[in-house]
Amino acid sequence: MRQSITVKAWCERYLTERGTGWSDITRKSYHYLVRCHIVLGIGEIALEQLTSQRIQRFYDWLARGGLGGYSIRCVHLLLRRCLNEACREGLIPQNPAKSCVVPQPEPLPDIPLRLGQIQRYLIAAEKQNILPLVYVGLTSGLRQKELLSLKWSDFDGQGRIHKGKRLLAIDQKAMRLLRDEYSLHPDREEVFLNPKTGRPYLLHEFYYLHQKVLKAARLHPISFRELARNCKGVEL
Repeated sequence: MRQSITVKAWCERYLTERGTGWSDITRKSYHYLVRCHIVLGIGEIALEQLTSQRIQRFYDWLARGGLGGYSIRCVHLLLRRCLNEACREGLIPQNPAKSCVVPQPEPLPDIPLRLGQIQRYLIAAEKQNILPLVYVGLTSGLRQKELLSLKWSDFDGQGRIHKGKRLLAIDQKAMRLLRDEYSLHPDREEVFLNPKTGRPYLLHEFYYLHQKVLKAARLHPISFRELARNCKGVEL
């Protein structure tokens, strides 16, 4: 007879066995979602006792606790992947997460920022001591995961960043900010680290950091990706 396994134990096993091919940021983000949300809400339930109704109550509980629709969707997608694997292993007959209704993230207003508003954002970022991070992110064309995992070895010494098959140019201000950053931490492999953890920012950490800067700059909600689009062709 197969021994019962809890949701916590199975998710942790899934991350350990399947995470070898993931990027460092993806792996840490998944571990965060499991540790801080899934384990706290349904971690002690046995896999075979986990129902769609129980998962739905779990999502509702996350929403009542203030977790946003985007974050709940991230939890759902990871939980569904874990339970899909449990189905393939024969631990459960079907995936109870598939029929759950996930809160949809509220669409952000498509209101482009004016130059003065973008400047306010950069000033607020400088006060938070993260101007190099956000300026490079807004002007280089890097994806967020690429930005957060950026290493000094990704630069070619001519103001360009190599990421996979892409070669991205950075402007003079970005180069100056990066030189200053390097002078502060010449022995560090990564370009940007979270001072609270001493490690690269995770996606959710960067998300909340962006929200904090928006609030300090008194700007309406806008995604970092959309903000970067606003910065194209603008002299900052």
